[in-house]
Parts: sequence; structure tokens; C-alpha cells
Amino acid sequence: METIRPSITKPAMTYGLIIALVMIILAVIVWIGSLETAGWFQWINWAAYLGVLYYCLRRWRDEHLGGYIRYGQAVKAGTLFMFYASIIYSFYFVVYSKWIDPEYVARVLDGLEETYYKSGFSEDVIEQSLAWAEKIRQPGFMFFSSIIGTTITGLILSLIISFFVKKEGNPYQQAMSEIEQSSGE
Repeated sequence: METIRPSITKPAMTYGLIIALVMIILAVIVWIGSLETAGWFQWINWAAYLGVLYYCLRRWRDEHLGGYIRYGQAVKAGTLFMFYASIIYSFYFVVYSKWIDPEYVARVLDGLEETYYKSGFSEDVIEQSLAWAEKIRQPGFMFFSSIIGTTITGLILSLIISFFVKKEGNPYQQAMSEIEQSSGE
């Protein structure tokens, strides 16, 4: 008896859109409120990311998987949700840093330079680091590095959240319900 598994692609895109919208809203709040250096707001960002990913994984489990999901399935789904979110968010980030606030990258590089000086790095190291960091201003590099960074972040968050979302059912009961469903057809 073969079990038909629901496709994750369409729900993953939907949940990715939800996550991306939350990420974009938070980024706009940071921009409007000039909160780029506010450490306390970073905690709000992380709490929001954890909360929205938990919400999406739980909905996936309850609405598409019959209320049960294994740890590995949850990690895979959460990472996929964040991958789709990263594509949408990366488009926003490139538009933001190139046209909405073109001075954003310059501010980040200035902050990086200041941090390097405070840490006691030599002039040569600082110049090399800033020369390399200047390359990230290219839209293609920003787009793909944002996708990679957000997806890796999603993997890490999924590894944590999946402990709380996983819910394994009784294999005997699941097999019996499948038999009952197939005999009723």
C-alpha cells in the first residue's frame, strides 16, 4: 500500500511569501526608524523570524501532514520555506540598497571600518577587507549572497524549531487508518 504524500512546493512558496513579508516589514521598520545599530531591535527580529517559521511549520504539519511530522521533515520544510523567502527578500534587498537607500552599503562599510580600527587591525588588513567588501556592492553578488545567507539562517532556525514542531504518530494507528481509507474506496 503506497501512501500519497502531499507536495510541499506550493505550500512552501506560500509560507515563504509569508516569511518574506514579515522580513520586509521588519526591514522597513529598521529603515524608517533608523534602527540599524539598535541591538534591542535585533532581538525583535530574531523573535519574529522564530515565531513566523514556527507558525508556518506548524500549519504545514497540521494542515498538510495530518498533524504529524518527523524532525527531519520539519528541518527540510523549514529550510525550504526560508529558501523561498530568501528569494523574495533578496529582490527587496537589492532594490532597497540600490535605489531606495543607496547610502546603506556605505554606512555598513563605514561601521565595519570603525569596528576594525577599534579592534586594532593594521591598515593593510583594513584596506584589504574594505576592498573585498566593496565588491559586495554589485547587485548580483548582493542577491545571491542574501539568498545563501538567509537560507543558511533558515536551516539553523529550522534545526531549533523542529524540536518543538515534531510530532510523531503511532505507526500502527497510521497504518490501520490507511487500510481503513483504502478499503472504503
